[in-house]
Amino acid sequence: MTETNVTTSPKHSIDKALLLVVLALMTLGIVMIYSASNVIAAQKFGSSMHFLKQQIIRVVLGFGILVFAAKFDYHRYRSKTMMMMLVAFILCLIVLGLGSLKGSARWLQIGGFGIQPSEIAKLALIFYIAAYLDGKGERIKDFQHGLLPPLIMAAVFCGMIVLQPNFSTASTLMMIVLILLFIGGMRIKHLFGLAAAVIPIGLIIVMMSPYRLERLKTFLNPSSDIQGSGYQIKQSLISFGNGGLTGVGVGQGKQKLLFLPEPFTDFIYSIVGEELGFIGAVFVLILFVVFLFRAIKIARTAPDLYGFYIATGIVVSIVLYALINAGVAVGILPTTGLPMPFISYGGTSLLFTCFTIGVLLNISSQTVPKEQALKKTSAGAEHNNFTDNFNIDDDEPVATGESQPVSKPVKRPSIVGLDLS
Repeated sequence: MTETNVTTSPKHSIDKALLLVVLALMTLGIVMIYSASNVIAAQKFGSSMHFLKQQIIRVVLGFGILVFAAKFDYHRYRSKTMMMMLVAFILCLIVLGLGSLKGSARWLQIGGFGIQPSEIAKLALIFYIAAYLDGKGERIKDFQHGLLPPLIMAAVFCGMIVLQPNFSTASTLMMIVLILLFIGGMRIKHLFGLAAAVIPIGLIIVMMSPYRLERLKTFLNPSSDIQGSGYQIKQSLISFGNGGLTGVGVGQGKQKLLFLPEPFTDFIYSIVGEELGFIGAVFVLILFVVFLFRAIKIARTAPDLYGFYIATGIVVSIVLYALINAGVAVGILPTTGLPMPFISYGGTSLLFTCFTIGVLLNISSQTVPKEQALKKTSAGAEHNNFTDNFNIDDDEPVATGESQPVSKPVKRPSIVGLDLS
């Protein structure tokens, strides 16, 4: 694999706007988790603050991980990529072994703390594909020698996650991989070909599982089983209806009173809609939009393609999870069980998401001027789908201070041509 030639540049401050957005989301999450969980916590554990205390501990630990990752040079992960992949593979195998004994398993209990190997697999794949795309460059357009190896890697992990069983996480992980590969230069015809192969396989997996099939039927016809498989989405929609424009007030929601299942995890966004109203629900989405734009800017001005692909993979994974969770809550997507990043109650998901934010901030501390970022930063990495079709604003030559400008620089990847510099 070709190492990226990185010109050492003076470090500057991290992206404070992105950090503030993340802190705002985590703070909102703490408030809403307490509001959504206090009744259940009092009934199950005798203390209304049980889940609140757990979440605060995880947020503090997650912030510590974030600070560490923000100070750790992201280039050093490259040499550890295969080790991360191996660890993720072994942990997924262990979970499968536990699942064969218990019927199903998604978590590993280590020292009293639950670890979800699928989160480790997601992180490992992002780093692996970032290094792979940086090294392959234009060769990613060749299906057999460029595109097939990362697809096999992704298929192995997604297959193990499906067998846990965790179909929603596996399908989302495959979407993240395909988006990254497409941005990295995958041919359109290969993308459509893969979609034509993967979608039928996904439908077969859904049809082979009675509960997944029921979820799909309920999504297509929500009123078909409102007391069974359609109960969650019905109660979720009631939450948004109760909230109206401004909400009933924090702590005043009724749906968390044993009406809405998983009110502080999978359906936390429904409680936001009820207690903070339409304005609060939109505000959460606005925070994620701001996060998206700041992260895109970090990716576009990363000092090398390796940093670009890591930043892109991180932002795609976080925003995709947020959109899917919100889509499920409002009934425009089938029920999946994916958490709302930073807001849902959780352990592994929150800690690993905080780690990825730290990596993003480290990349932001090494960003370079746009003119320098446009230069060729990896051997053979010249074009991709977004560069060739959308990146119009990068066509101008770069001035050098001499009387004649240099020739047009080799283009680098761009996310839908957005110029956020």
